[in-house]
Amino acid sequence: MLSSREEIVETIRKSGHRATSQRIVVYEALWKAGSHPNVSEIHKYASKSDPTISLATVYKNLQLFSEIGLVREMGFRDGSMRYDPDVDFHINLVCNKCGRIEDFDCISLEEIAPNLIQKVGFEVQSHNFEVRGICSRCRS
Repeated sequence: MLSSREEIVETIRKSGHRATSQRIVVYEALWKAGSHPNVSEIHKYASKSDPTISLATVYKNLQLFSEIGLVREMGFRDGSMRYDPDVDFHINLVCNKCGRIEDFDCISLEEIAPNLIQKVGFEVQSHNFEVRGICSRCRS
């Protein structure tokens, strides 16, 4: 996660894009919306800061953020899309019953990317590690 507005602006500018106020609002809303929100949830939070922001603007900015590595898109079998602002290496635990998504950090997984390039010459450009099952809430 980028911890300050300045870091967000710098990352967007380094990618060759303008750091507009609406882009900043969308990025901040992504974090405020909670765990792995969809575009509607992000739009709801963005609208609190900028009532004029459209759903299309939110969607376009999320696409840009995905392209420049600020967010990870998570597509699901039903065609829905959720967004993960945590682009550091982690596992997403997805409940097959309720759809809840939890992050699970696993330090040993950070070794995978360097090992792939050393052992088989494969350079990791992006990753999405997802484990499906039944969460503790649905199991009880």
